[in-house]
Amino acid sequence: MFKYDINESAYLKLLDLSDVDELFALIDRSRDTLREWLPFVDSVKTVEDTEQFVKKAMQQYADHNGIQAGIYYDGELAGVIGYHQINWQHKWTSIGYWLGNEFVGKGLVTNSMKALIDYAFNYLMLNRIEVRVAVGNIRSRTIPKVLGFHEEGRLRDAEWLYDHHVDQVVYGLTAAEWKKVKMANEATVIL
Repeated sequence: MFKYDINESAYLKLLDLSDVDELFALIDRSRDTLREWLPFVDSVKTVEDTEQFVKKAMQQYADHNGIQAGIYYDGELAGVIGYHQINWQHKWTSIGYWLGNEFVGKGLVTNSMKALIDYAFNYLMLNRIEVRVAVGNIRSRTIPKVLGFHEEGRLRDAEWLYDHHVDQVVYGLTAAEWKKVKMANEATVIL
């Protein structure tokens, strides 16, 4: 079972069947906001739909092909973050994330990203992480920038979002770059 402490009030935990009801309720409460940028929202109509997602996430982990983790804050499920899949041949993955409305602005995604970046580079020994974000999703685009990712390009009409295509911006980070970012942050704290 995957569990990763972020700080004293937050942690990541592999989604499992005990999370289904809480996850569905979180999606349902935040449906209008999430729907603006996430194409899965309309397909989550029932608790059973959420259960199918969680079962797939558990299988993905068992197959050693990624993690879908709940972001927990003060004991409550706040959102989801995970590796979409892992390309073991080329040693890279991509990360996706979202939060329920009431948990936005607490640094949860940024700190969760740091944890998954460290895990990918130090435990899984991957070399590259990508984040793809819709061009207009400014809040989500800020996170990879803050963490030292490089904007690598724009993919035109890369994602179908209910009734239209949106362009995506691709951000990339290598293990060597992350090491430099961490060293710079540690030097800043010491000074």
